Amino acid sequence: MKSTRFLGAAALALTLTLGAIFQASAAPQGGGRAARGLRAALSTLDLSQDQKDQIRAKLETQKDAFRAMREQMKADHEALQAAASAAKPDPATVGKAFLKVHQNREALKAEMKKTKDSLSTVLTPAQQAKLDGYLAAMRHGRQARMGGRGRE
Repeated sequence: MKSTRFLGAAALALTLTLGAIFQASAAPQGGGRAARGLRAALSTLDLSQDQKDQIRAKLETQKDAFRAMREQMKADHEALQAAASAAKPDPATVGKAFLKVHQNREALKAEMKKTKDSLSTVLTPAQQAKLDGYLAAMRHGRQARMGGRGRE
């Protein structure tokens, strides 16, 4: 159950984060908690127009891949739920479905790291340090809310 909640939260955070950055000319508008946090982080980075344009271009090239990944994650999560909720769940089927969800989560982490690394090439060292501090604070806050059970 923890992995399915993480999967949903990760997909939502990814969608909001990438969507918010992509739509941002200065700071993204609308969205949920992740978008508000991202607005605050981006506003502290003092991005130049050139940096905003570069970030937007990088995210545009990855938009379709993330959309496909999000759809696959949703389908695999639903398959896991269906397999686990069957009247007589087959352990092998549930196990395979769980492993697929786990693989999706690992693929998402890798893609998010790749995106972060790609965006880092646009930032100055000072901006990168600010962003890293913000992300570390977000992780710490999430772990605190989960009672120390957060994931890296």
